[in-house]
Amino acid sequence: MEKRKMKPGAFLRRYIRVIAAGIVLLCIFMMAFFAPVIATHDPMQTDMYNMNQLPNEEHIMGTDCYGRDLFSRIVYGSRMSLIISITVNVCAIVIGTCLGLLVGYFKWADRIIMRILEGIRALPMIVFAITLITVLGSGVDKLLICLTVVNLPGIARLVRSQVLSIREKEFVECAKANGASNLRIMFKYILPQCTSPLIIRFTSGLGNTILTQASLSFLGVGLDPRIPNWGGIINEAKNLVMIQPHQCGYAGLAIMITVLAFSIMGDGLRDILDPRLR
Repeated sequence: MEKRKMKPGAFLRRYIRVIAAGIVLLCIFMMAFFAPVIATHDPMQTDMYNMNQLPNEEHIMGTDCYGRDLFSRIVYGSRMSLIISITVNVCAIVIGTCLGLLVGYFKWADRIIMRILEGIRALPMIVFAITLITVLGSGVDKLLICLTVVNLPGIARLVRSQVLSIREKEFVECAKANGASNLRIMFKYILPQCTSPLIIRFTSGLGNTILTQASLSFLGVGLDPRIPNWGGIINEAKNLVMIQPHQCGYAGLAIMITVLAFSIMGDGLRDILDPRLR
């Protein structure tokens, strides 16, 4: 039977969100990759004679309270936000998937490990993140550990729900009858069935992690404020929001666009990959 071709209108309706979000995210990734070329000034260089300047020819977004160029700090802030978000979500997906397979396949693990993860999940995410980063201390490595732990329960719970519905299917029973080990069954037969939900969770998780990281930096418990990051820019400018709202506005707009693009991308991929929505 000849496969029917999708009409252009139907193609656009199906993929328009993914295409639009992909274009925006591509621009953001390009900005982060080519930050040294795009930035007009050194984002770390202070100039006390030119602090709190309005946008002008030399500083197109103005300067902050230390005289640093806001445009350059926002450009370099995209690099830090993406590096942290991607690293955290890759680590969380790998560890969370292993935990989800374990607790979904073995009942003893479900009774022990899942109770611990549910206890963590019961806490408000931002409160738990603040507590953890306060205990661990400041630094990029500590922030990566903190955000990875915060994301683990949701991913483990997602994989567990998939494993519980898959482990009783016929192809898994056939593998058991043929003498396949539990490890082989989990990673060869069950894990591939969890790929689509994990791709969707990874994409949407990137935006959530950027928002959480910016929130922690805004509250002063995230990155070193000297390191260009969007949350830190808003934190430093919060006392001037009524006088020079642009200092907060540009960084807030960058966060909003990036998080919204990742969210739209995740929703679009869900509609494409989830067979129930086709």
